[in-house]
Amino acid sequence: MDYFLKYMHFFIILIPNNFTMTRKREGFKGQQTIVLPMFIQTEIKINPLTKLLYPTDIGSYVNAQYHFRERNEGCNQHILVYCTKGNGWIEIDDNKQNVQKDEYFIIPAQIPHRYGAANADPWSIIWLHFSGENSDLFVEPVIQVKKIDSLESTMYNDRIQLFEEIYQSLSMGYSKENLEYSSVCLWHFLGSFVYSTQYKRIKEIQKHDLIEKSILFMQEHVDKNMNLNELASHCGYSVSHFSMVFKKKTTRSPIKYFLSLKIQKACQMLDFSTMRIQEIASELAFQDQFYFSRLFRKMIGVSPAEYRKKKKG
Repeated sequence: MDYFLKYMHFFIILIPNNFTMTRKREGFKGQQTIVLPMFIQTEIKINPLTKLLYPTDIGSYVNAQYHFRERNEGCNQHILVYCTKGNGWIEIDDNKQNVQKDEYFIIPAQIPHRYGAANADPWSIIWLHFSGENSDLFVEPVIQVKKIDSLESTMYNDRIQLFEEIYQSLSMGYSKENLEYSSVCLWHFLGSFVYSTQYKRIKEIQKHDLIEKSILFMQEHVDKNMNLNELASHCGYSVSHFSMVFKKKTTRSPIKYFLSLKIQKACQMLDFSTMRIQEIASELAFQDQFYFSRLFRKMIGVSPAEYRKKKKG
């Protein structure tokens, strides 16, 4: 988290007269904000890549005491606010919801709203406005504060890194490449919220998923000979039950899956080493080089020697 917080700053704005909070003038020291000029947004809208989804405003605030926003007519873009620390709130149609660490909300365009930091323990947030022909895909009609499961620090860091990729790309100027890259990153960034379950599944090893546990075990022992009994025993299953569950999830038998991991590793060794084919076969626990070559051709479609000569990338 520290690598990100050193970039994050906060932004204080004037509080309306009907609030009793202490007032701070706008433009307080440390603001981190980028707002794309209208002529740049016009260019974005005619680019086949960026017109589908793009950021218009982006920023981050730390310990944003007295932070408050009110838009009686709503905003022309959708708004995402992600609380990384502290507390805040959002109010839509007199419905006020509290916002805590690891929670976020997305406000659809044109919806009147108010949100701000709590008086005690004010929030730190990252936020952005986004638009585009496909931007509605990331917005739900009912505005809800949603929780993000950030038990694993790698998930949090990866999400923040995506945000930083967008911000830093735009901070380098509005070249066609920078705008396109920020648009591509935005798809992934928004997807990490809207499809948080899938994001978690990819970013975090599912320790309670015994099939994934067995696959990790295979990867760690790809240079060994492993039989079905050993694989099933590692998961605590009987051979028959393990085979049935594994094939149901992966569509392959455990041994075929294990052999495919060995061949995948063989491809990497052919690509990135000068080892002879016989040495690679031995390294992967194939005692018979000819069996290894036949299996390789069956799975890859060419012999190991032909594969090594093939240009990749």
